[in-house]
Amino acid sequence: MANVQRTKKPIKIRYNFGIVLLGVILIFGLVFYKYMKNTTLEEVLSEDREIYVPSLSSLLNGSDDEDSEEENSVASTDSETESEASEPAEIINPVPESEAVSSDYLDSCVFIGDSVTYGLSSYGLVSSSNVYASVSMSIAKIETEEIETQYGTMTVLDALEESQPENIYVMLGSSGAAWLSVDDMYDYFTSFMKKLMNTCPDSEIYIISVTPVTSDKETSVETPILNSDLDSFNELLLEYANEKSIHYLDMNSYLKNGGSSLPSSYAENDGVHLKYSTYELFIDYILTHVAG
Repeated sequence: MANVQRTKKPIKIRYNFGIVLLGVILIFGLVFYKYMKNTTLEEVLSEDREIYVPSLSSLLNGSDDEDSEEENSVASTDSETESEASEPAEIINPVPESEAVSSDYLDSCVFIGDSVTYGLSSYGLVSSSNVYASVSMSIAKIETEEIETQYGTMTVLDALEESQPENIYVMLGSSGAAWLSVDDMYDYFTSFMKKLMNTCPDSEIYIISVTPVTSDKETSVETPILNSDLDSFNELLLEYANEKSIHYLDMNSYLKNGGSSLPSSYAENDGVHLKYSTYELFIDYILTHVAG
């Protein structure tokens, strides 16, 4: 009898359609339950509502896509709010006249400058500890020349690092205008201001326009200074103040008293430095032009 070789039949994997269908129904039910849990019937029937079905991955991770979108929206709004808050506050320049503050205000201020600024302390109108200036100071040396301060002999920037004053007033340019160009003075000034703002980020800063000179000083044979040059420099300072949101005081126009130059009755014989009575006007202007 011949041997009959039997061929093995392939094993067929039978799928139970009922089990597969049950799994699909369970997944759909889970999705529908998740949706209905946070949705009222009225919302479902509303024609204006777009039906939201969370993704399976969000369900497995225990999170909701819609919640994530809301969180992202809130984060975006917070970011925009922080961005708006970080923008510098709008200021008005030149600082307008206001009700006079008490002279005690000067105790919270530091005045920085050259020999014209130094007159505030030499005449006793401002405490010497609040005046960072010297007779030999100029706009070209403001970052490097050392002065006498209550903290010892040091540069203006080092003294500011120590004192961190509430208010800072800067007036530079009177000493230097006779031999420096307007552009050179501006470069020296802005370089110093950048370092000042980094050193004292919390201080309220005022730029004081360079004071005018007399008409005799404009025509003097030795070291003449032109008011037109000072005016050009002051215009650049105003633009800079607006750009950096720094307060600007137009002391130049104030001391011209309606004219085109410093009245001779306001000036010492050199036509640049101010008399005691003029410094009193100077202080009055400071106290009546404090930014709110």
